Amino acid sequence: MSCRAVYRLTPCHASCGVNGLGRYLLTLGAFVAGVCLLQQQATLPPLLPLLLAAALAAGMAWRAPRLRLPCLALAALLIGMVWAGWHAQVRLADRLSVATEGRTVVANGHIDTLPHATRHGMRFGFRPDSGSGLPSRVQVSWYGEPPPLGVGERWRLTLRPKRPHGVVNPGGHDLERWMLQNNLGATATVRHGERLPGHAWRAGIDRIRAQLGERIRHTLGDAPHAGVIVALAVGEQSAITPDLWQRFARTGITHLVSISGLHVTLLATLVGGAVGALWRRVPWLASRWATPRARLAAGLFTALCYSLLAGFGVPTRRTLLMLLVGGICLWRAAPMATSAVWITALAAVVLFDPFAVLAPGFWLSFLTVGALLWLAGNRDGRPHWARAWAGTQWAATLATFPLLVLWFQQVPLASPLANAVAIPLVSLVVTPLTLLGLLDPSGLLLWLAERVFAGTDWLLGWLAALPYATWNLPTPPAWMLAPAAIGVLLALLPTGVPGRWLAPLFLLPLFLIRPEPLPPGHFRATVLDVGQGLSVLVQTRHHALLYDTATEGMAERAILPSLRALNVRRLDTLLVSHDDNDHAGGVQAILDGLPVERWSGSLPPTHPARAASVPYAPCIAGQRWQWDAVHFEVVWPPAGHSARDDNGASCVLRVANGQTSLLLPGDIGRHQEAALRDTALAPATVVVAPHHGSRSSSGGTFVAATAPEWVAYSAGYLNRFRHPNRIVVDRYAAHGAQALRTDADGALVFDFAETVLAHGWRQRVPRYWSSALVTPQ
Repeated sequence: MSCRAVYRLTPCHASCGVNGLGRYLLTLGAFVAGVCLLQQQATLPPLLPLLLAAALAAGMAWRAPRLRLPCLALAALLIGMVWAGWHAQVRLADRLSVATEGRTVVANGHIDTLPHATRHGMRFGFRPDSGSGLPSRVQVSWYGEPPPLGVGERWRLTLRPKRPHGVVNPGGHDLERWMLQNNLGATATVRHGERLPGHAWRAGIDRIRAQLGERIRHTLGDAPHAGVIVALAVGEQSAITPDLWQRFARTGITHLVSISGLHVTLLATLVGGAVGALWRRVPWLASRWATPRARLAAGLFTALCYSLLAGFGVPTRRTLLMLLVGGICLWRAAPMATSAVWITALAAVVLFDPFAVLAPGFWLSFLTVGALLWLAGNRDGRPHWARAWAGTQWAATLATFPLLVLWFQQVPLASPLANAVAIPLVSLVVTPLTLLGLLDPSGLLLWLAERVFAGTDWLLGWLAALPYATWNLPTPPAWMLAPAAIGVLLALLPTGVPGRWLAPLFLLPLFLIRPEPLPPGHFRATVLDVGQGLSVLVQTRHHALLYDTATEGMAERAILPSLRALNVRRLDTLLVSHDDNDHAGGVQAILDGLPVERWSGSLPPTHPARAASVPYAPCIAGQRWQWDAVHFEVVWPPAGHSARDDNGASCVLRVANGQTSLLLPGDIGRHQEAALRDTALAPATVVVAPHHGSRSSSGGTFVAATAPEWVAYSAGYLNRFRHPNRIVVDRYAAHGAQALRTDADGALVFDFAETVLAHGWRQRVPRYWSSALVTPQ
């Protein structure tokens, strides 16, 4: 196997040995591995024993030369764990205290991020002054129509804070992890706000970014891709519509609509090249400072300025550090292997931000760069430009393939072609036009940049509409990453290298291993964590039913990603209990996001989703069907029933296999419960509490008639309705029912066979940042 990719040197003079380079790579790699290992822990370990063990391993490396390499690696790994653990302790200590949660707090401070619009108002980062009793940074939501807000402005806000808490589902976004990464110790809603005089000095660069973004929006008006131009200029992505994000994801060019490392590098190269060309034409300058150094300094300065303009996110930090490492090497004319540049930049980013390893974009970015360096080091001669470009696309796609399958369960097959067109257009045309347009008072260059991207997006739309634009795969076990990584490295070796033919064998498990199907007569119910709403997935061996869709936002952010993670590629039935937003708000998103064979519910004829092409039928008591020896029956509402409100018209579904059963009662109240009891309602092994555990439901006779072994509460964290009601919780407990609740346990999984096995998703995938939360009372 060729090792040129590992030991290839930058264009400097070689002097370091292979053994020294190997130790360097192993030490930094072990440090990064230690940080990663710490971030996977369910609870934070004590740091002092780890620190003592690291010192012992370092001492053994010094005293025992034969054990130097493994001891050095062990010491670096333990130091990485200590470093990440210390930062984690600091972040967790800065979280909102339990005593302050839910109380009204008045705090002075300043807005420290660019405010962006949401469906219901504005959201921004807020940095309170010391002594407020709040964490150092808070994510604030101001609902309704707030006054004009600007980054750096000082405000006195009356806040209702909460501790970091998000929905937890298979395949879903982990909000608590994201808040930990971004040093946000609480969320809060504004009750009242008063503008204070002055601005915060530390937000000076962000104020410039906000002014530039506003200028672009004013110049482009309602142009369809104005949000993309703002994102390329100042890194603010909130104006990019969900439809555009979906198209970018299906074609694999999401990285191009943010200020990524690719843009920073290309811009630095262009400016450095231009400065170098001018520099050597001025003898006075060239005689005082060598042209290569002037070119290098100009490129690095450009990279720094553009990174600051972008908000200094992880992709730009990674690129800037990598450029700095390479730049120092070139400046000093000292040798450094490309692999050493890569590992140094990786370790430097992790050193400055140990939480960066929690972001998928961090790994996708670094692996892409690493694969390109590996490919470049294994090339023989100078291939034709077309072959080189195709090889680059192949390397970038292959390097990220295993992680895309693990995290997103899909691979954009159109990505190589889309990137082949979009990278040169966006990086070499749209981005330079955008940045030059910031200096153009006429606005012509900004308009031209927007039009060029519009043409690019037209092509992306065509590619995204292709039948096989994306390839969906089931979530693989984490252990598959190791053989897949070996397969990727082998596949990127030059043709003819011994062992390269083994690459498909190492990659094959990603395609062949499938989750074990449920046996006939067994079924699984997953009560998804959707906040103050409801959505339940019922799966048999060959079929899937979704009961309720929560709100539109939850359908997009939680339900659809969870269905992909659970290998649900189509729905045989979508059943919507009634026309409340927390149950039916996401219907259209589900119909657009997945193939649905049929759907039914208690929705009025005027509901917009009933105009969809998927056949709709009202649910009526007595409807029955059977899938894989599992029986489904609608037990409410009866034909011709007229309810006083939407809740009373809820479709009630019973699912049974002859030994265990599930009851999904929607939001029925006590009148409907009494009517069901009169129809000899059968007991149920598991009941999803009606109306989220409201006091207006789950009457004593209903609880006694159903006699559940388990009760599931789907409710939002510290919701304003105080669901589930304490009286209802005690009533189920008095009848012997064990309780699980989505606000405390995440998504709830019930496996129905001869008996029922139940667990919460937080219990299945514990992490230290969520275990620090207090169970809602």
